[in-house]
Amino acid sequence: MRIRNFHQATIAGITFEALISADGPYISSSTVGGVALGVSALRHFQPDESCAGRGPPPAGWWVVKYYGEARIFLPDFDLAAIRKLSDEFGLVLLVDGQTDPTDRIRRHYFCTSPAWEGLRQWVMKHPRIAKAQAECDTYLPGWYRRARIEAAALSA
Repeated sequence: MRIRNFHQATIAGITFEALISADGPYISSSTVGGVALGVSALRHFQPDESCAGRGPPPAGWWVVKYYGEARIFLPDFDLAAIRKLSDEFGLVLLVDGQTDPTDRIRRHYFCTSPAWEGLRQWVMKHPRIAKAQAECDTYLPGWYRRARIEAAALSA
C-alpha cells in the first residue's frame, strides 16, 4: 500500500482502497471511481446520468455519493458481497423509498468499520502526514481529532 492508504480489501474480485485525499478519507476501486467516506453509501438502482456520452450507466449495485451520485459500479456483486463491502468500509445500504440516512449516521457507521481502525492506526503511524492532512475533512469532519482521541484512550 502507498503511504496515504490506510485500508485495503478485495471483495468479489475488486480491490478497494481507503486513502487520504484532498477531501479527506476516501474509498477508491481498482476498476474505476472513488468517493469520499462519510457521505458515501451503497445503492441498487439505475443511475440517470450519462457516462461520458456513452449512454446511461448500467443498473445494479453502486457506491454512491449522497443518495444518487453513482461513483463506483459493482458488477456481479451479490448481497453477500455487498454486505461484506458495507461492513469493511462502513458504507450504509440505501433502500429506495426509505428515508435517506443522515450524514451523522453514515459517519457513525464508518467509525465502526475495519477501515476506521485502519485510519486510526495510520494516524498514529504517520503523525506528521496525518496532522498536515487534518484540515482535509470536508466530508468526514473531525476524523483526525477523533482518531487521536481514540488512540490515546486505547493506549491508556
